Amino acid sequence: MIELAALALLGCLGLAYLVVTERDLLRAVIYTGIFGGLVILVAYTLMAPDIVLAYVAISVALSTGLMVFLVSKTTREEVV
Repeated sequence: MIELAALALLGCLGLAYLVVTERDLLRAVIYTGIFGGLVILVAYTLMAPDIVLAYVAISVALSTGLMVFLVSKTTREEVV
C-alpha cells in the first residue's frame, strides 16, 4: 500500500509540473482534476476515508467543473 501512495505522490509531482507549464487552460484544468484524483488515492491508502469523501465532492467535482465553466467563458490559450 505504501508503494502505491509513493507512486501516486510521484504522479502528483509530474502533474503539478504539467499544470504549471501548460499553455492550454483547459488541459491545465484537466491535469488539476487528475492531480486531485491522485491526492484522493494517497489519502485512501493512508486510511482517511472521511477526507476522501470531502475531497471528492469539493475539489475534484466542484472546483474542476467551475474551472471548466470559467475557461469556456474566456480564451482557451494563455496569453503572455
